[in-house]
Amino acid sequence: MANKMKVAVVGAGGRMGKEVVKLVLGDEELELVAAVGKSDAGADAGTLVGLPACGIRVTSDLEMALVEYRPDVMVDFTTPQFAYSNTALAIKHGVRPIIGTTGFTPEQIEELDKQCAEQNIGGLIAPNFSIGAILMMKFAAQAAKYLPHVEIIETHGDQKLDAPSGTSIKTAEMIAQNREEIRQGNPKEEE
Repeated sequence: MANKMKVAVVGAGGRMGKEVVKLVLGDEELELVAAVGKSDAGADAGTLVGLPACGIRVTSDLEMALVEYRPDVMVDFTTPQFAYSNTALAIKHGVRPIIGTTGFTPEQIEELDKQCAEQNIGGLIAPNFSIGAILMMKFAAQAAKYLPHVEIIETHGDQKLDAPSGTSIKTAEMIAQNREEIRQGNPKEEE
């Protein structure tokens, strides 16, 4: 394919970042042009994920990677403390952000949206990339119209960095948008 989409992966050495690197390296329509990670700088991105060497060295300098390799998209699976600045930097350089990191405030999302509009590019902040989780959020929002009493319970491995997760926060937001206000207790109750 002549016009492959050029991809930079930020957080390339993390659990999800490694999966994205594998996916990009295995897709003939995508080209890994940069892998960014603090602790894995200098490693070959292919060997980092258990594949043959691909010639892309992990760098710790995101701005250099954006300027030098000019990716079309940047996939970020870092941490909340870095994701906002990484995203703003990508937009500044005209690179479309695809963010799998959660923890953005509504104000930050609004600001990033504004920056994307100014650059005339799109972007995506997704609380979860799993089709099962996306369907669960959609179904929970629909069910909230008919089943107003709901509780979200989530379980994570001990290495999970954000709690509650972005998935549970987004699910709660979607439920809240679709259910009517509920007054708890009996209206004739007296204390």
